[in-house]
Amino acid sequence: MNLLEEKRTLMKLIVELIHERKAITSLYEAIENRLNRIEEIENTISEGQSYTKTTIIPKKEIDRAKFNDQKIKSSSIPYDVISKDICYILKNSGIPMNGSQIHSAITKNLHFNLDYKNLVNNILPKMVKDNSLPIEKVHRGFWQYRRAEKTQR
Repeated sequence: MNLLEEKRTLMKLIVELIHERKAITSLYEAIENRLNRIEEIENTISEGQSYTKTTIIPKKEIDRAKFNDQKIKSSSIPYDVISKDICYILKNSGIPMNGSQIHSAITKNLHFNLDYKNLVNNILPKMVKDNSLPIEKVHRGFWQYRRAEKTQR
């Protein structure tokens, strides 16, 4: 490489460094402005005044997010989904299971957010009454998968 090519290469590098320095300077100024804004907010809060513009997120978006959170509950699971999963658990166990065992299997293995009282008082009795599901109550607090009865000749 001759001296002229090396000089052009170095000039290109200098130009690139200048552009990067401008970008870094503008980022620095933006961060410094945000830090000053946070300090102003802290000062107004410490003085006891309420400050309405504390976040970058508009109030309408926050209200919409709160509405959606209230509208969609993570704990509401359709009955047909939960009943089939309980049938699957009872079928694989092979032995009668009590309510706490079924609840722990559902919450740990299948990651459902389900209340124990709702399971024992509502869902399992409804499953027993449902003729399409092969679940039966064996004894007080114990449920099992109803096996197909063998016909004797």
